[in-house]
Amino acid sequence: EIAKDTIANQHDAGAGLREAVLEAHKAIRTEQGTRPEYGDMGTTVVVLSEQEFRYEICWVGDSRAYRFSPKSGVLELLTRDHNVAGMLVAAGALSPEEAARHPQRHVLTDCLGLTGEHEPRVGSLQDQWKKGEWLLFCSDGLSGELSDREMETILKRSNNLESASSTLIDRTMEAGAHDNVSVVLVECPGGLEEPAPTGMRWPWPFGRRSI
Repeated sequence: EIAKDTIANQHDAGAGLREAVLEAHKAIRTEQGTRPEYGDMGTTVVVLSEQEFRYEICWVGDSRAYRFSPKSGVLELLTRDHNVAGMLVAAGALSPEEAARHPQRHVLTDCLGLTGEHEPRVGSLQDQWKKGEWLLFCSDGLSGELSDREMETILKRSNNLESASSTLIDRTMEAGAHDNVSVVLVECPGGLEEPAPTGMRWPWPFGRRSI
């Protein structure tokens, strides 16, 4: 709740999305100091900011953002997990498929409220909407229970965001739902003409890559 409210308020007041996310980290750390019973609290986060037909996504931890094209039926992972398995994937030591089964895939390297002197890493990307596409945001309670291929199949068989979201949650519950499950689906703004391709921009340290 602290993260959600702080990010919304800071961004509405004119702060950049990354700055707003770091302010949420500071707000959580302040609350930790004020209320010792919350000394170990923290959270992952993934945030979307829309600017006309462009958007920016920031994240900390292993909450994820995906892009889905109903036209092609392809689901793409846009974010990189800030956990031990994600670090090994980035280093080339694990494949994404191996990371999904790694015993330390739930051990976070970064989160909001992280103790110590260093600020958490904030991943970020900017891109523009493509006609008809959806963006899927979720906690690892979904992505840790269903594979990307399973999620892609569910989205391909769904006619709208509501049915897609309900089916994703139902399948996660059927699979055991071993963690909290959060799902948000966002559709491309109406009236969008197909934009000229520009490619995704990945700020340091990620660089440009194809998903």
